[in-house]
Amino acid sequence: MAPWHPVANAHASEWLLRQGAMDTPYAVVRRFAFGDPNHPDVWFRVVTWAARSEGRELIGWCRTLEAAAAAGWDHRCAAESWRHHLAAKRTDATTMDRRRPPAADLVRFYRASLRRRTAAGTMERTTSGRQ
Repeated sequence: MAPWHPVANAHASEWLLRQGAMDTPYAVVRRFAFGDPNHPDVWFRVVTWAARSEGRELIGWCRTLEAAAAAGWDHRCAAESWRHHLAAKRTDATTMDRRRPPAADLVRFYRASLRRRTAAGTMERTTSGRQ
């Protein structure tokens, strides 16, 4: 008989997404299982990073961990792009916070812009999200 340890029952249920080991997380992914315990319907919820749950914002629900991680990364890229766009117009931080669109919308618009640019042949998507 093979040796058994209780860690064999451990299943990851939450991941902090960060670019480097010491960087502040940019998103949190949590695994949820619904329905029949023997054949659960598994979903992954991705939210923006904040120290407390109350400060987090829903980015979306995904069927795979990979899709959830991609949504978190795309939100990070979209938020940076949006901030740079407003900063170029000399917009102050208070106005930026007030005008910031919901996280899910930022990702949707960002992904749509990537599709338009790729279709036009002006930008190829890379792992860094940049050309």
